[in-house]
Parts: sequence; C-alpha cells; structure tokens
Amino acid sequence: MAYNLTLTDSTGTDTLALTEVPLTTTPLEIATDVQVLSGNLYTDFVAQKRIWSHTWAYLSEDEYNVIKGYYDRQFTLYEYPQLTIDDEGVDLVTVRMSITPKNIIDDCGNVQDVTVSFRETGQLGS
Repeated sequence: MAYNLTLTDSTGTDTLALTEVPLTTTPLEIATDVQVLSGNLYTDFVAQKRIWSHTWAYLSEDEYNVIKGYYDRQFTLYEYPQLTIDDEGVDLVTVRMSITPKNIIDDCGNVQDVTVSFRETGQLGS
C-alpha cells in the first residue's frame, strides 16, 4: 500500500509521497465533562476531529519549499489548505498546519527531520 499526501489550496495542488513511517492519526474529542453535586459525571459530546502527523527523515530543498508554501499561505491568504491522504479515506479535509523548524544538513539545502501536523478544522471565516 502506497500512501500519498495531497495538499490543495487556491494556488494549486501538490502530492507528496509518505516515504517513511509512521503516519500518525490522533482522534481529538471536542467534549466537556461536567461533575454534578452528587459526584456523578456527564459529558457534553460536541464533535470529533482528527490530527494527522508525519515526519520526513529527509527532504530536498524543493520538497521542503512546497510544504512550507502551504504552511505560509495560511497566514498570507487567510485560507487553510485541504488535505487528502490516499488509502485513509481522507478527502479534501480542511486542516490547520504546523511545521517543525528547518534543519538544513548540507550545502544543497537538504532538510532533515521535518514534522508536519494537520489539525482538522473548518475554513477561516466560516
């Protein structure tokens, strides 16, 4: 099974191979626990979201710049990218991206240990 990650925003679409493992999927509960005077607990379940995270051991400068471009455009276009992950049933899910610091390892601009997290969310302004 080959996993690919596709990012889409108003400037275009790019597909990146997930060449290393793991691809981590974390469920995110949107809920509030309420303790009543009797000591019992009830929960207001509002929603469930997901967070996907992946670390690329090595990226070329061009590959890094593609990912960083989507991250930066969240702030310049006020638009979150959309994420598609083949074989995971994730199709055009709006996500808020975060990225670890750039660790350049050679004179060619190759980058090591880049972790990107994608938190499922609604589009800005909606």
